[in-house]
Amino acid sequence: MTTPSLQGIRVLIVEDNYVVAEALKYVIDGYQGSQSTIVPNLARAFEVLAASRVDIAVLDINLNGTSVVPLADHLHAQGIPFVFLTGYGDDDVLPPHLRGQPLFEKPVEAERLVRAIVEALGRS
Repeated sequence: MTTPSLQGIRVLIVEDNYVVAEALKYVIDGYQGSQSTIVPNLARAFEVLAASRVDIAVLDINLNGTSVVPLADHLHAQGIPFVFLTGYGDDDVLPPHLRGQPLFEKPVEAERLVRAIVEALGRS
């Protein structure tokens, strides 16, 4: 099996835990030159989306008690793919219309996450 590549991909990481966010950035950026931006909350995520191109987002479902659903709905409307991360173990925290999105429990194995990102982007 070949190693997946994220070369040239701009990834928005929406994660409120700094250590987790930095670990995700390290993993994602290590797959052949992707560029990741970390934001800890919805307001910053919307600012980044307004100011720059994002190819895909990695979304923590719960940001210090705030649901990421409004951002996921916005990304979906804009045609920007995303994957969810959760510490809760299942997708019951998501509304039904988002339950088909890729969802990973923290901590996630790096290559599984990267493969899901590649798949969501429609890359082979």
